Amino acid sequence: MFSKIKHFFGIESVKIKLLVDENQPAPGIIVGKVAFTSMTQQKVNSLTITLQEHYTKGRKKKKAKQTFELGTITLDRSFDVPASHTIKVSFKLHYAKMNSDMDNLADSNILMKGVTKAAKKIGNIKSEYELVAEASVKGAGLDPFDKIILVI
Repeated sequence: MFSKIKHFFGIESVKIKLLVDENQPAPGIIVGKVAFTSMTQQKVNSLTITLQEHYTKGRKKKKAKQTFELGTITLDRSFDVPASHTIKVSFKLHYAKMNSDMDNLADSNILMKGVTKAAKKIGNIKSEYELVAEASVKGAGLDPFDKIILVI
């Protein structure tokens, strides 16, 4: 009984870790692995990996935040994670980077690159890219997940 409660809250459930190399093969593709470990034998039903862009602009009270989903992949195959062993699952995520009007202007005209960079600094415009992996585990109430910040 106590073990079912611990499993439901993820105490002895599956733990996941994203393993992504800094050097990626091509723009628009993220290649990596997800490592699964558990103290007891568990069954993973599916795995979802998502790349998100967190876009912020402005300062203090005028600060605005938006989140964009750039790409997602779902692996709907189930597999067992044996006790005290590590299972690694490879993935290849294709994504499409979103460009603002300022980015398009900088890309189209080399003279505008410095101007747009200065405008972004003045407006405190920043983008942060986050890779999120979430697994669906049989019998778990709280699904395990891992997040890492990427430089794209």
